[in-house]
Amino acid sequence: MQSTRRIIGTFALVAALGSVTACGPDDTAAAGGTAGPSGAGASAAAQPSAAPSAKAPAGGGPTGSAAPGGDCGKPPKLPAGHKMVEPVAPPSKGSMSAKDAQPTCTPNDWIYHGKGEAKYYIFAAGEVKAELATGSGSTKTVPVGELWMHAGDCMTNPSAVKAPYSCSGNIYDITVDHEGNIDSIKEVWHP
Repeated sequence: MQSTRRIIGTFALVAALGSVTACGPDDTAAAGGTAGPSGAGASAAAQPSAAPSAKAPAGGGPTGSAAPGGDCGKPPKLPAGHKMVEPVAPPSKGSMSAKDAQPTCTPNDWIYHGKGEAKYYIFAAGEVKAELATGSGSTKTVPVGELWMHAGDCMTNPSAVKAPYSCSGNIYDITVDHEGNIDSIKEVWHP
């Protein structure tokens, strides 16, 4: 997918540069005035993949920043009520400190990174849905305590993590209840 986007992006860039070099300042109106990378063809070719992953999850988050040479298209949007976070310390029983994670364009597409001040979260009383990544697009539902241990191991002792799990970026997709407590948490996988 990445090589296809690069090829399409290269063609769009060559076409745009051809329009710029072929037209003088007075010829812009005659040529339609919309040539260049901001035209409709270039933006349609630069759309992020629709498959949910850590690189481009389905749904709506805040706008990220573009890295030099990145060709990611529009930033991913998270589903309503979802938020990406990056824990700053191993979660303890019932709580977690984490930074809001924002999408950043990288050579491997959109990747989330924690930014700003850490916020303190409490896990909801009762059943919290917890999922650990087992590979690209795959997760396994686990008790929330197992997720806390996994997150802590990834932060302090990655060699303790055993298959089918791995430490894949320390980014989690959370939802909160009406009181602001975490009621679901899912590890986001990326290579």
